[in-house]
Amino acid sequence: MKLKENVLIFSDLDGTALASTHKFSDRTKEMVKKVYDKNYYFIPVTARCTLDTFDQQSIYLGLDKLNGLAAANNGTHIYDFKEKKWIKEEYISAESLKEVFDITFGKIGKYKVHFIGDDIYYVYGEGENSKYWSDIMKTDYKVIQNFEDIDRKINHITVILEKNPSQQSVEEFYKDFSGISNELDIIKYTERVYELAIKGIHKGSVVKEVLNYLGLDKSNTTTFGFGDSFNDFELAAQVEYFIAMGNGLEELKNKASFVTKSNDENGVADFIEKNIL
Repeated sequence: MKLKENVLIFSDLDGTALASTHKFSDRTKEMVKKVYDKNYYFIPVTARCTLDTFDQQSIYLGLDKLNGLAAANNGTHIYDFKEKKWIKEEYISAESLKEVFDITFGKIGKYKVHFIGDDIYYVYGEGENSKYWSDIMKTDYKVIQNFEDIDRKINHITVILEKNPSQQSVEEFYKDFSGISNELDIIKYTERVYELAIKGIHKGSVVKEVLNYLGLDKSNTTTFGFGDSFNDFELAAQVEYFIAMGNGLEELKNKASFVTKSNDENGVADFIEKNIL
């Protein structure tokens, strides 16, 4: 493929650039350095929280020393390590948080909710999955009893329906949350997991934000995206070439320009080394 003057590579982390061990391989870290050595950008775009993305994963990749960029919470926060400043920093309003709390609190068996901040998970009751990800990202974890217990800003919210939800349960979910559509978008992760995100903010919006910030456009820049799951569809729609992981969703592979090896086979590094560097 013919590359333009500038190259931006946007990559999901879990299931994509990260192995199933939640670690970056040495090959991936070496690849990222080679990308920046060519004056290209490798930009993580992840659902992981602010603390983990910028103080941990970006550091493991050496982006602080390479003067790189990264995006957390599927796009609410974008950071420039070179200039040491936020390109974007957004939070859900207190009014919208209260609406979500009022809709879901006390609905045991119907809704599990994770309110995710820069460095904390708020939950209604301790859950195996939420505690697992909190531990992985090394965030605080707090079980709340009332709305006032949410005492830090929130970037995005995860709502989990009952196991194997019926069509009626899904329809009730959309009906319950129909009133929040002015500020929040509903993004489907799986049949039972949904994200409530600030309207217009997703992995695809990161591509537009970064191009604008760097003073680039698609006429002089080749954009690539890597991903494996539901929250990568928006990224796929905004880049010139989307590369689905071998371990990814079949629906995503069908929309991809290319399919690479799995995350446990260094699929991201393998494609970049063979086709971009």
